[in-house]
Amino acid sequence: MSEKLIIAIETSGRVGSAAIGRGNELISDISFSGFMKHSAELHCTLEKLLHQANASPDDVEQCYITAGPGSFTGLRIAVTAAKMFYFTQKAQIIAADSMDVIAESASRYAADTGQTVDCIATILDAKKDLFYAAVFDRVDESWKKCLGTGLFSVEQLLDWLETNKKKDVGLLGEGLVYYAEKFKAPFTHLLDESYWSATAAGLFRVGRRMATEEQFADPFALTPRYIRGANAAVKRPRKKS
Repeated sequence: MSEKLIIAIETSGRVGSAAIGRGNELISDISFSGFMKHSAELHCTLEKLLHQANASPDDVEQCYITAGPGSFTGLRIAVTAAKMFYFTQKAQIIAADSMDVIAESASRYAADTGQTVDCIATILDAKKDLFYAAVFDRVDESWKKCLGTGLFSVEQLLDWLETNKKKDVGLLGEGLVYYAEKFKAPFTHLLDESYWSATAAGLFRVGRRMATEEQFADPFALTPRYIRGANAAVKRPRKKS
């Protein structure tokens, strides 16, 4: 039996991208040409990827998307595309957490630079002085969450890192674009900005792990995951026991 053809669509951040692969092999990935080009360029990008894989939309068996948190419009575009693949091709859907996908960029940073990073915090801007964030420890060449995705103030996140004695924490994520200075502390450092964003290649790797564990999304219940609603309360991180 041939390996499944997989499409990965990453539109949670400012610059979107898409990728195609078979089984565990990533065949190609393409970034959009600029900020917030998700709607304008997704269709033509998917056509290019399918051509590179010598495939057609009928061949797609799985679709991976970043389901949030992130850009309201971008997330809706990805969810709509995933549902299209399900309703036309019965493609299985993986809906990944944005923070898990961003964390994959830290793995790429370590591979490219040779610098070991044992703890990272992924950060996205949620507006009104709040941030979506998660903290990961490196475990056996992968990332394990030690603080789950939530909504925090700068002070709350830094307090959690200090209280839990996290050292030399690598920071990444588009929430740092305008607010990097706020997160500077003796126990944090910024990864290079070129590694701050989620990518379709990173989503592909996260999706493969989730697919192996059969963590497929219900297409009828699939919606973008927005953490902050009108009445949402700020999540207060607890000290790790």
